[in-house]
Amino acid sequence: MLALVAVAINLLTSARSVPAVLRGGLIDPDSFMRLVRIEQGLRIGHLVNMVQRDDLGTPLLIEWSRLFDALIVGLAAPLVPWLGWHRALFVAGVATGPLSVAALAVSIAFAAAPLTRLHGPRASFLWTVPIIGLLLPGLRSFATFGIIHYHIAQIALVALTGGYALRLGQSGTARSAASLSGGIAGGLAIWMMPETMPFVLLIFVALGYLWLFRPIGGAIARLGGGFAATLALALVIDPPHGGPLVPEIDRLSIVYAALGIAVALAGLWLAWLDRRNHPPLPRAILGLGGALLAFALWLARFPTVALGPYGLIPADQMRVFFGNMSETQPVHGFVQAAMLLGPGGLALAYALLNVARNRHSPAACGVWLIGALGAGLALGLTAQFVIFAPYPAAAAALLLPVALADASARWSRQPRRAALARVSMIAVTLFAPYTPAFASIPPAAPVNACHLRHIGPLLRPAAGAVVLAPVEDVPELLYRSRMIGVGSLYQHGVAFYLLAYHAWRADAAGRLPAAVRATDARFVLFCNDSPDPPPLTGAPRSALWTMLAHHHIPIWLKPAGTDRAAGFSLYRVRTPPLR
Repeated sequence: MLALVAVAINLLTSARSVPAVLRGGLIDPDSFMRLVRIEQGLRIGHLVNMVQRDDLGTPLLIEWSRLFDALIVGLAAPLVPWLGWHRALFVAGVATGPLSVAALAVSIAFAAAPLTRLHGPRASFLWTVPIIGLLLPGLRSFATFGIIHYHIAQIALVALTGGYALRLGQSGTARSAASLSGGIAGGLAIWMMPETMPFVLLIFVALGYLWLFRPIGGAIARLGGGFAATLALALVIDPPHGGPLVPEIDRLSIVYAALGIAVALAGLWLAWLDRRNHPPLPRAILGLGGALLAFALWLARFPTVALGPYGLIPADQMRVFFGNMSETQPVHGFVQAAMLLGPGGLALAYALLNVARNRHSPAACGVWLIGALGAGLALGLTAQFVIFAPYPAAAAALLLPVALADASARWSRQPRRAALARVSMIAVTLFAPYTPAFASIPPAAPVNACHLRHIGPLLRPAAGAVVLAPVEDVPELLYRSRMIGVGSLYQHGVAFYLLAYHAWRADAAGRLPAAVRATDARFVLFCNDSPDPPPLTGAPRSALWTMLAHHHIPIWLKPAGTDRAAGFSLYRVRTPPLR
């Protein structure tokens, strides 16, 4: 039932995007690029991590997890006899959105259930997860119908890992099924996307902390074994482009397989100590020392993990490259902070409240403190990179039913007060993030009236040729035509992105600019109603983008066609690029 409610909420909140998706559109460029990558792989018989026809025809490495690709292919396969692969992949990809939302609602409820039961067997408010949680801005914006990506699915796996860990921590037994399932879920989360790693590790740290008070080493060892086995098997199935021994921090690699081994060894060490009759203090010192040693050795071997996204590309390129991606921007202004950080702030406040309440119970106090650390980490990451916004929202969705059950139990003899507390909590969680946005009227953003759904006929003359186009449009252009792009917003193609960046900024008033010549472009595609994008900040008035936006065609361009319905014009470069 929770899954069905979640899907219904998802479709209702995405009502504006549903018609466009039904007509063949998608919400973001990454969705098209994923379909391009899958379809190109199927043509050669297996899933790939390279995309052809971008980066001037040089294969573009996109190290997304092929686990999500495999899910799309599995959903599409039964539809192929009726729709063909191209259309079946589109339908299956779109379907992953509602399916991921359903999985998220069930997983968060699964994780919240043990905490709500602490306040009584009837104190279940899990219905708030799909009805309230999915309306929070951080989740709603990433769960829009028509996005084909793993942002929601990966959080579902993290929540599933936490749910199993909570059950192990509460039971104090080494149940094989739950232990292995928690490890497998954690491994799948990192396979889906390594940005889940800090949260998966915090869950494991919480179990390690509980080990100080309960002999649950056997459970942790089984969990570590499932975690290590999942990551090792995943590395065999889905290695990096350079091979299974090539360290990569932005996708599954030997880095994370080694982490699995470290966690498994720490679990075996704790299980071994449980079989020895050590006094509490030496046991704690030996246990923590061994676990920390395993983690320290792993981090010493792969220190770039500690840099996170800052270890991916040089700082100067990061400023230019990430500066044009909305997902990698920091939170700006009070309105955005309220929407994306507010719910997580409430979750952090409730976790800290429980730290104070349980100050005389070291086990519970420590676990709540680790939970508060996780909420704080989610808030800090989101403040720097908006792409992490679903995490604090998911924390709020998880702790809201717990807080409601807590209020009901605390004021069980004062039903009116309990009801008022519950209504207040729901209202604050749901409406407070949106209130500043309702109170302020932002300036109208420039509207781009162009669309690419029927761009194919216009680009037929450019089949097999390099086309300079807006970088954010390149994935959809690859999906809908046979053109070759100059570059797009993917980190392994930063050099080619910078070629396009400089070409659009080049002084186009005279002869063919060197920056355009460097792209090898034989055509230029431009939306006639394009607003000036961020890359034009500081560019000359005669920049190529600015001239075309003001309908001034440089002398070295020749009109090659216009699609008035789509809003695009195609121009042929008069002088062929030279090498």
